[in-house]
Amino acid sequence: MNKSDDFGHDPTVQKTRNYFAQMESMDSKLIERSGISLFDPRLRDGRDMRFKLFETTCSLAVRKGHRLDECVALELFDLCQEMAFKTCGLPVSPSDRPLKSELMSLIKEAL
Repeated sequence: MNKSDDFGHDPTVQKTRNYFAQMESMDSKLIERSGISLFDPRLRDGRDMRFKLFETTCSLAVRKGHRLDECVALELFDLCQEMAFKTCGLPVSPSDRPLKSELMSLIKEAL
């Protein structure tokens, strides 16, 4: 049976798929950059914590009146991922992007 992608033509679906693909790419880049083994048992906890922290931080940001466009949300995701991995004891090599203290304060508040 050949399943067709009935939603692939929808621009909203395409944008959502692209958004999640960027998140997966950020995950892979951080793991590679930090030298984390894919078999490290802390990785699952770090990834789970990352999504919970990201959800909590996004909700907090919206309640405080921050506008989270796609770029800001992805930057927030990357910061949440770094913080979650560190919290779970994984070695993290920070990215070379400029740090936005406003986003970091939201993440720390969400923790």
